Amino acid sequence: MKGRIKRPEAQQSRLILPRVGQIKIGMKNANGYPQSVDYFIPTGKYAGLFTQAYGEKPQTIQIVFPDDDPAKVCNERYEYRDDDGRLIAAGDGDTFQVWDGKKYETLTTEKYPNLMQSITKRYPNKKSRQPDCDGWEVTLTLNFIVPLVRGVAGVWQFATKGTASTIPQIRETFDGMLAERGFCKGIIFDLNVQFATTQKPGDKSRFPVVSLVPNESPDNVLRVRKAWEPVKQLEGGDNGNE
Repeated sequence: MKGRIKRPEAQQSRLILPRVGQIKIGMKNANGYPQSVDYFIPTGKYAGLFTQAYGEKPQTIQIVFPDDDPAKVCNERYEYRDDDGRLIAAGDGDTFQVWDGKKYETLTTEKYPNLMQSITKRYPNKKSRQPDCDGWEVTLTLNFIVPLVRGVAGVWQFATKGTASTIPQIRETFDGMLAERGFCKGIIFDLNVQFATTQKPGDKSRFPVVSLVPNESPDNVLRVRKAWEPVKQLEGGDNGNE
């Protein structure tokens, strides 16, 4: 299991921005059933400001991470539960809190390379008994600033369980930039969503795939710089990464 890139050095204290809303790629249809969409839907008190900036059905938005720590801005959480819904183990892919029957114990994949497989074998659940499923549930949560949404300074949150396409692409892009540049904070990314078609024979179902793409083109930089001023003033100046 691939671990996340570590940032062991001390981080300078930063302004803690409040969460101002969530962004989703799903809704309930007229019959009350969940329905996936290929555009971003803002929720929360400031959703109207988001819509003013991007319109009704945006498929691409510009985002900036306010921190380099994956635990704060690009957090991947693994959970394994038994058939009764009890939490057996949870972690980030490297370090896990595992139930030993009496208490949760900290275990790592560095010391136990087959840790996740061992947990699945010891506590088989309904999902793990299905073909091509290991029983683990993975959630990737992003916290980011949307600079073009003016009038409010805070972070927006997007969470996904798309283990097949969305999670690997976002994680690898974030970790790749962190490894290459040494930081992700302040870099302008495009967050995109579009429908993809399953490759299973005889199955024509579609599902939304979200991708993270670094995009510091002149147009993107100009738009973000103009919108970034209020946040920079709150932080007390330039972040030094421009």
